[in-house]
Amino acid sequence: MIHKLFSIRNSHLIFDLFLNKKISPLYDGKVLNILTQNSFNIENIVNNNFKNIYITKDIPNYLSFTPHIKNSNTKFKEVLQYKGYLVNVKGVINAQDFINNTLNKRNKKNLNSKINKLHRNHSISSRFFFGKIEKKEYENIFEAFYKLLKTRFIKKKTYNRYLSGWSDLQVSTFQKIQDKKASLHVIYDDSKPIAITLNFHLSDIVFSHIQTYDVNYSKYNMGDVSMVNHIEWLINNNIAIFDLSMGHTYYKEKWSNHQYHFLYHIFYNKKSIRSRLFAKIIEQELKFLQFLRNKNIIGKLFILDKLIYSYKNKVVRP
Repeated sequence: MIHKLFSIRNSHLIFDLFLNKKISPLYDGKVLNILTQNSFNIENIVNNNFKNIYITKDIPNYLSFTPHIKNSNTKFKEVLQYKGYLVNVKGVINAQDFINNTLNKRNKKNLNSKINKLHRNHSISSRFFFGKIEKKEYENIFEAFYKLLKTRFIKKKTYNRYLSGWSDLQVSTFQKIQDKKASLHVIYDDSKPIAITLNFHLSDIVFSHIQTYDVNYSKYNMGDVSMVNHIEWLINNNIAIFDLSMGHTYYKEKWSNHQYHFLYHIFYNKKSIRSRLFAKIIEQELKFLQFLRNKNIIGKLFILDKLIYSYKNKVVRP
């Protein structure tokens, strides 16, 4: 993309917001959750040093952000991008109520069958770590987390971008769990973790960042089992939104009861010909990429993470 070619400054709002509780100074710090009408403030800012052009990526449109532009020469273009998926349990009585209203008859029957078989064949328990976790237990979970995630993506023959920065993620997340800014959900077979989810918390939203499971338990649809646990936990803790983020999968399509879109904002200096030109080119490029996604060319015929995995494996071969 042109912004990468010319090193145009950019940020991913959804990750700055949920993982680091930060926001660009190009926006007012007050954020409104349109689905729940709950508002909250973000005080930290991302230092972007905006001069002529800046791109804010991945703005979930169920959240309302007000641009905070001091310079009258600064304008921005808004471009609609890919879909996001979330689970909204506001007003839901319990998990069974949500399941009855969201899943079709076939999926409900399959879910009950899988859960019953899992508990019948294994010694299953689950736990949320939120606000407290012992350091040794945390390290053991993250070690298992890494192994399960790596094994799963090797089997899928797909590149996973989180594995390369795993040490940094592990170091930064421990205190966030203590501070109730993050949580770990773990499903065990006896004492062995077989499914793990890392979530980040902000106001009435839980952001599902990374989840994986032991591929040996694939026949039980562990993602569905984990989802039921999450819905129960959300309702019991008066949290409305479980954001599954971007990336279309059958799992997200099945469980989400609300789909939203991600936006890109392209800030530019209207007094600069170069800035206006770049903004227009980037806008058209983003629209073209979304056209290719809508036609299933990107995401189905062309899957970047599979190509990266294939390339990396060819490079490391002797």
